[in-house]
Amino acid sequence: MPRCFNGIRLLPVVSTLVFLAALGAARAEDFCANIDSLIDQSRSGFAAIADKPKGDTGDREARLTLAGASTCLVTRKAKRSWYRCAWAFPYRAKRAADTFDALAGKLDGCLARRATPHGDRSVNHPDSYAARRYELEQADVSLSVKDKAGLGKTFVFIRVQGRNGGRIWRRGSEPVSSIGSTMRA
Repeated sequence: MPRCFNGIRLLPVVSTLVFLAALGAARAEDFCANIDSLIDQSRSGFAAIADKPKGDTGDREARLTLAGASTCLVTRKAKRSWYRCAWAFPYRAKRAADTFDALAGKLDGCLARRATPHGDRSVNHPDSYAARRYELEQADVSLSVKDKAGLGKTFVFIRVQGRNGGRIWRRGSEPVSSIGSTMRA
């Protein structure tokens, strides 16, 4: 006979909780694997994941999309290249702060042992702003939340940009073109 607590059969409840915990752990592992892949892709200027152009701004749709993001793009300019994802929310929505906190926790788990945390860099005049930045040997990874009253939105961004001296590298070769390390959202 199944064990019960106040008339509730425990086996289905416990099984569901174990499944949900495992699912959460798998999603965190997937997130870390995606971040590691992006860090590796930064060496090539994200060439393997940049898809068709999106307008004439240098943006390209990204083949790798982080879960829940509104958009993920690779931007390739003459002197720099980066990957970024954005989550858009209504202006000052609590979900934006919660998403920022959740992503910060995930990034801490993925990168804390091998990254050097640093303070914010300048930004393009949001109403409010918070950020975390991780410097790794190969790339900078940043997370920010920005309120934009003029747009009536709050954005959470993850950005990955290579730190290989500002150059795109091909495996086993010398640098082939210049990519800067400027990081602005």
